[in-house]
Amino acid sequence: MLFFLENLLKLPKVSIRNVVQEGTEVFLILSCQEEEVKCNYCGRLTDELHQTNNILVRDLPISGQTVYLKVPRRKFYCKQCQRYFTENLEFMEARRKYTVRYEEYIYERVNVSSVEQVKREESLSWDQVHGIYQRQCESKKKDWQGVKRLGIDEISKRKGHQNFVTVVGDLEKGELMEVIDSHQQDEIIEVLMEQPLEVREGVEEVSVDMWGGFPKVIEKVFPNAVIVTDRFHVMKAVNEELNKIRKQIKFSLKIKGAKWLLLKNKKDLKEEELQKLELVLKQSERLRKAHEYKESFREIYEKVNDKEEGRLKFTEWLNKAKEIYTDVIGTIHRHLDSICNYFISRTTSGVMEGINNRLKLIKRQAYGFVNFDNMRSRFLACFS
Repeated sequence: MLFFLENLLKLPKVSIRNVVQEGTEVFLILSCQEEEVKCNYCGRLTDELHQTNNILVRDLPISGQTVYLKVPRRKFYCKQCQRYFTENLEFMEARRKYTVRYEEYIYERVNVSSVEQVKREESLSWDQVHGIYQRQCESKKKDWQGVKRLGIDEISKRKGHQNFVTVVGDLEKGELMEVIDSHQQDEIIEVLMEQPLEVREGVEEVSVDMWGGFPKVIEKVFPNAVIVTDRFHVMKAVNEELNKIRKQIKFSLKIKGAKWLLLKNKKDLKEEELQKLELVLKQSERLRKAHEYKESFREIYEKVNDKEEGRLKFTEWLNKAKEIYTDVIGTIHRHLDSICNYFISRTTSGVMEGINNRLKLIKRQAYGFVNFDNMRSRFLACFS
């Protein structure tokens, strides 16, 4: 029976001497197998046992029962360096009341639920669960080494509120790298400047939306990076103005889904949908031209592979489309250089959209966050 348990638990350097059960709690009495241990200071073997203190350490549950390990913590004396030291055990750290794997278990469970839920199910206090979680988060800090392409975006702290945090992601690995409790230039710069200079100099491209504060942040923090205005945000701006034009038209024939038909890529429409789209466009020559310009703008992104050719094509488009479009013309003019940087590597922030969707799911699972530090820890942990 004890041999079976030892194989099941896989605890190195110890064996199970006895098992005691009290209600739904199981206590495993351990004994150490090695008579000689390495000195923590000089690395030499010693068998000079000074004293032993038995402590209770919580471990992973077995069949729904709470498990505690009664661990003999042995203190040795090393004659070589004349120092006392406590024996190292791989499955637990000094002055911890939980095994390493139990803390990992708590960390993983909090990531998919909440501190409050894990507290109830594990019969721990809120402070105990939160302490374990924060400790694990600290040990899994993001390594920025080798990051080449970043995306910077924002997400609201709470649904329906305009209180934004800034999120930074690795576009190549699809990982969240940082969450900043601000959408102000100087505060974003202050946090990102904490990364070593050699790491920041290694970033080659940063993809962003058209918020005017991002270029200053990138130029200051990532001196060698090319700023790429994300193509999907640019297309979104074109589509938003196309939709405004749609709203200004007085339609004689109401067609269900007219907005969707106008905004979706024409090449993705089925034959029946194309026929409906034609009915919509027949009702306004202005709307037809606006739709054609939208499609030709998208085609530039699809067909061009050179930055200078892209600049030429977009400039031609701006000169023609200004007869129909207004606001988006000025927006594209202001960001033209960074928009054309897309054609260097065809970098987009599509990965950031996926990251943002996952962050929204995490917020729902946690029933929202009141404390930013807790939110940041959870966000980063779920991408570790």
